[in-house]
Amino acid sequence: MTTVTISLPTQIAKRVDDETRTHGFATRSEFMRSLLRRYFTTEIKEDLVFQAFQPKPLKQVRAAFEKTGKYNKQFIDNLIQGLSESSVYADKISK
Repeated sequence: MTTVTISLPTQIAKRVDDETRTHGFATRSEFMRSLLRRYFTTEIKEDLVFQAFQPKPLKQVRAAFEKTGKYNKQFIDNLIQGLSESSVYADKISK
């Protein structure tokens, strides 16, 4: 068996844990394997459309976070810094 590691926001990881317990799975891995099996063996793929990620200018990302009023300046600065160093944004999108 091959190991695949994913990172999830804490809130989603908690939901995965809740669903894992609710549906009687012993581990997160069993729950995720079940979801993937269902995806690969049913027709839900027809209803599920994946869209390619389209990066937005970091100025636009910053403005959107500031507009919510939910995040402090330090958080937004750190977010923009992290994005600017990511493979998706580095040297591609203006800050």
